[in-house]
Amino acid sequence: MKRAVSGMVAILFVSIMYILYSKYIGPEANKPVEDEPESLVTLKVIMPGDLSARMGDFVENELNDRLKKDLHMKLELTYIPWSNYQQKLELALSTGENYDLFWYGAPFVSVYYTKNYIQPLDELLNQYGQDLIKHIPAENFEQNRIGGKLWAIPTQAFTSAGKFSSVMVRQDLLERVGVSDIKTIADIELFYEKMHAIDPSYYGYLETDRGHEMLWRELTDRNYSSLDERLLFMVDEDSGEILSYVESDLYKKVAQLRESWVTRGIIDKNLVGNPAAKIDQENAGKLLFRVGAVSRAMENLQTARNADPDARLREYYFEKDKPKFITTPSNEAFMIAAASKNPERAMMFMNWILHSKENYNFIIYGVEGKDYALENGKIKLLTNDQLMYEWMWRNKDYFIAPASVEDDIIDDMLKNDENSRISKLFGFHFNEAPVKHEIAQVIAVYKEKFEPINFGLASYEEFYEDALIALKKAGYDIVFAELKKQFSEFKLQKSEAKPKVERNRS
Repeated sequence: MKRAVSGMVAILFVSIMYILYSKYIGPEANKPVEDEPESLVTLKVIMPGDLSARMGDFVENELNDRLKKDLHMKLELTYIPWSNYQQKLELALSTGENYDLFWYGAPFVSVYYTKNYIQPLDELLNQYGQDLIKHIPAENFEQNRIGGKLWAIPTQAFTSAGKFSSVMVRQDLLERVGVSDIKTIADIELFYEKMHAIDPSYYGYLETDRGHEMLWRELTDRNYSSLDERLLFMVDEDSGEILSYVESDLYKKVAQLRESWVTRGIIDKNLVGNPAAKIDQENAGKLLFRVGAVSRAMENLQTARNADPDARLREYYFEKDKPKFITTPSNEAFMIAAASKNPERAMMFMNWILHSKENYNFIIYGVEGKDYALENGKIKLLTNDQLMYEWMWRNKDYFIAPASVEDDIIDDMLKNDENSRISKLFGFHFNEAPVKHEIAQVIAVYKEKFEPINFGLASYEEFYEDALIALKKAGYDIVFAELKKQFSEFKLQKSEAKPKVERNRS
């Protein structure tokens, strides 16, 4: 009897095991695991801008089909409009929301490191990022190292000297008023006046959060680079000294020039402080000029031509013989959130993009024959819908020029790093932790008191003195002293460091 019962138990056990594991034996074993939707990893990514109809369709279908096959994952994109990207991104990061990967400019790496929003990437990069290492120069990674650890992937590997210190203009409209190029600030002013006389619906606009360095090229004979986008401090590239920009005579010159531009209508005061309205005006083709970014003439051309098929764009530097400086070889940084549940997949996804030219073209341009075509070695877009931002991942190993962009514009861009120098700020990160309370107060005062002066809305003569007193009271001198201390230590370490191999390329 016992033997019969034991036999029945054994048969029952074998039957249960067969049911549980039958999918791994026989014909079922040949089916890939990724056929099971419930086992796919969902990678949650935050991006700036607006999700186009084609991008939404592309992600849900062709892209996720490929990622399912190659990485056993599904991509879930959350787009935040440019106008409030920083605010909503930081809210998500500070509350520990379930996101894995996000983009921001390189200056924010140290900010988010200080706030513990991101995680170190060295082990992930070494294990899953071999194609990133292969196609991105070693010095690009160095700019995102803090405390000996890597905190962001510098995804762009292209020309970068003088970024945000040029001016981009509507070249077709410039020629329409009888001017061939831009050499000086006076040329920009004349361009606006002539075009405004023909058609006052066009406007001249210089970003209020950038553009100081563009004007510095002409307004001073010194070579300066700003520490970051907050425009409080700058470095003298010749002496290597950190200076207080807001206390300089140069700040006064810039503020007074911008105030005159508001009076003349070159800066539209109705657009200042309204990012959404500014973007709407640019999308409507009413932009005469804005701050350049090495390749912005190429990047923004489709937007301009959506409004005006004859639009042409070009970038110029004031005092073009002055050197351009490389402060960050890549201004684009992808960071993995500290709260990420899938950091390995996040790194695998970034690596996948640069794994091959096929992958690179696929995620940026879409499906060949449907979204783009290759003509004489150039990319011809077959849809106006934006897919992945090409500039975030532009890589000289894979770059293909757009068919719609004139050769001289591409030539300008490819030769941009000529007459360039490495900035004294290259590789420096200001650790704000020792003065985090003071810097929070300083930034609050800066936004309230200084930004209206920066924008040209508040008179320098009338409001500057009180603004500076308030800034000092908030702890500005304490922040400045800490910055100078850290920068001195950085320069000492740099001078003592042994020379490194310039590039780690295969």
